[in-house]
Amino acid sequence: MSKSVSRVVLAVTAVAALGLVTACSGDSDGDKKSDKSSEQTAEKKPGGDTAVAAPLAKADLEKAVIVKADVKGFEVEKMTDKEYADGGAAKAAKAECQPLAQMMGAEQNPVPKASAYATFASGTPGGDDADLGLTGMIRVSSYAEAGAEQTISDLRGALTACAGGFKATDGSGDKADVSKVETLTAPKLGDEALAYTVTDKQEGAAVKFTVVRSGTHLSVFFGVNIANPAKSEIPEAVVSAQVAKLEKALKA
Repeated sequence: MSKSVSRVVLAVTAVAALGLVTACSGDSDGDKKSDKSSEQTAEKKPGGDTAVAAPLAKADLEKAVIVKADVKGFEVEKMTDKEYADGGAAKAAKAECQPLAQMMGAEQNPVPKASAYATFASGTPGGDDADLGLTGMIRVSSYAEAGAEQTISDLRGALTACAGGFKATDGSGDKADVSKVETLTAPKLGDEALAYTVTDKQEGAAVKFTVVRSGTHLSVFFGVNIANPAKSEIPEAVVSAQVAKLEKALKA
């Protein structure tokens, strides 16, 4: 793990205390065999007649993740599956809150066909944690059939059911209770999107999430402010650049 990635991961872990850096590297065995290239045929959108791009394979998703040159003012670095998934799976005490909890862990349901990851950070490269300011992570995933739509639907239900917070554990089995969940205005991107804030009960850190669906693919973001956790956000420039790059890949 590079120094800057390690610094971001450690800083986010310390502030969020929610296992948030361990989300979602759920490639299935069957999909690993098809990573050489993605199928270029179109699939029918579940419940409709609109054709959408077939799920991208791992190699194509890696190319669709933003790099530093794609967004000004931010350090961006790719992450490996291991770097992103080392912390295990987060679990909610109540089943209705599990869609929110699993966004903070290494296991997703529905399981993505393939995923690729990156970190982003503002502030001074090479500086200490106080210089980092906004920082966070990006996961871009492809899903089979209606997996992406189901993920969005499950999250919407959990946002309503679990607004008052919920008890949870992180990948190590340690307490990671959430005091409140606040629904935010979602960006007008992709086929549908949602945004919300999760506040850690123990530390009081606010962590922002944004999820954008583009056909059978999700762009998932979370962000914190290392210097001031109460002012955490996910930069619009990062979200817009990532969604645009993914959707360009889907049209290729």
